[in-house]
Amino acid sequence: GPRVLMLTNYESDPAALALRAQGFQIELIADATKADPGRLSGARLVFINNVPAYKLPPDFLAALDFYVNHQGGGLLMAGGKFSFGSGGYFRSTVDALLPVSMELKKEQRKLAVALAIVLDRSGSMAASVPGTSLKKMDLADAGAASAIELLSDMDFATVFAVDSAAHEVAPLISVGKNRVELADACRRIQSAGGGIFVYTGLKAAWENLRKSEVGQRHIILFADAADAEEPGEYKALLEEMTKAKATVSVIGMGTDKDSDAAFLQDVARLGGGRIFFNANASELPALFAQETVAVARSAFVEEAATLKNQAGWLELAAKPMPWLAQVDGYNLSYLKPGATQAAMSGDEYAAPLVSFWQRGAGRTAAVSFPLGGDFSGRARQWPQYGDFLQSLARWLMGDETPPGIGIRTTLEGAELRTDLFYDETWNDKITRDAPMLAINRNLGKTAEPIPWERLAPGHYRATITLEGDDSIRGVVSIGKATFPFGPVNAVVNPEWNFDEARVEELRRVSAQSGGTERTDLTDVWRAKRPDAWGELTLWLGIALIIALLLEALQTRTGYGVKAPARG
Repeated sequence: GPRVLMLTNYESDPAALALRAQGFQIELIADATKADPGRLSGARLVFINNVPAYKLPPDFLAALDFYVNHQGGGLLMAGGKFSFGSGGYFRSTVDALLPVSMELKKEQRKLAVALAIVLDRSGSMAASVPGTSLKKMDLADAGAASAIELLSDMDFATVFAVDSAAHEVAPLISVGKNRVELADACRRIQSAGGGIFVYTGLKAAWENLRKSEVGQRHIILFADAADAEEPGEYKALLEEMTKAKATVSVIGMGTDKDSDAAFLQDVARLGGGRIFFNANASELPALFAQETVAVARSAFVEEAATLKNQAGWLELAAKPMPWLAQVDGYNLSYLKPGATQAAMSGDEYAAPLVSFWQRGAGRTAAVSFPLGGDFSGRARQWPQYGDFLQSLARWLMGDETPPGIGIRTTLEGAELRTDLFYDETWNDKITRDAPMLAINRNLGKTAEPIPWERLAPGHYRATITLEGDDSIRGVVSIGKATFPFGPVNAVVNPEWNFDEARVEELRRVSAQSGGTERTDLTDVWRAKRPDAWGELTLWLGIALIIALLLEALQTRTGYGVKAPARG
């Protein structure tokens, strides 16, 4: 059936209500952190409605590539201040799937960003990261360098390393010709002991940022959540910054239960930014990159724009769409080569507002204006709101598969057996397009072809060996028809692990301890006991006889038994 997996940032999503009214089965996920690849099983469309990338688990994002390109799934992203570039999707798995580019162009100078990075270089940053030869400081440095590398040539950056004072690593400077030098300077920052004076670091960063005249000014503060000192007059400072439309986000090393976590949360709240806590230092570079993308690619146009109809709509719908005259705002992007647009903005950017394309076996679309929440008033009042969503969703889901065919997967130990059954109505199709089976292991980027064995007319079978903790997803394709399955978890019970080396270890333990290998449990009761056991049995028998005699003596004589005292 037409099942839609919808990830939404709205408590009562109007798009979900409209699709349900059109007969779609909606699985709504309001808490994006609970999304996982297993939710894709049976879903024909994934709808991301203004949900930022940092809220989605990395394995879910990674799973979308195979889901769309090979399993034939549909993907729809709608606009908002937590979507597209503003939501941190630039250079993510989703970026490659969408029909629009989030890369800023040179004419968008008014959307350039001035970024200040404030790094904790206190003593706690000298601690080693388990499982690596790196220190926490090394990974924080890598994160800062990654942030610099993600900025555009027209952006500006400044970097401070902070302990009990703010040390300027790089002044506010254009990224363009200085990108390599800025990134290298970040990588050379070393831990110098002491604690981190947060107010001092923020004040120094703001003194540099306030000189900039670009459209956005933002600070990324990295600090130990258990050692963030010197609040100072941080509230007054943050009030001054936000009045000047500057923002502050915080990456806290640790958890939200640490001693200074509440202080760092307050900094992010008053600074109008985001707060991230992470106890795994290995993930720091990804967090820096994610936050930088969310700021540097946050090209959301807040002014109303006219909507211009384009001929592309008739490629996915049977009749023209009576479009709304204006949208309240939209995410600025550009149409990728090979994509089709159904509507565009009538302003200076001529940006795609509704666009789509085919990606492998699947289809994706981008609606750049919000369908709910802020800046969605005109869209929600549009009489064709429901018809628009229905037409787009049905196209993204692809054609209905004719009956007469089925897939069955069976897991036996570490062997996954996939059976394809079909009736005579599929004979001609199978003759023209032989069935293809491909699998994806552990959310990798490749699709591995698997050979079939023809067992009988209308019956094919393939057997896949799962190794270690493999998790696989698969798809059977016949022409344009796709039959997805999985994910299948390859974690099997120990009794299915027939590793000869483990068996040999048990044999050696048995031999060294004087034991014997037995494959039949009944032999244990008939086996001859070791000679050493005979001496122990004699003494146990004597002790038992003595205990019986003592018990009989006590019963006859009453010796040693006292009546309980009465009060």
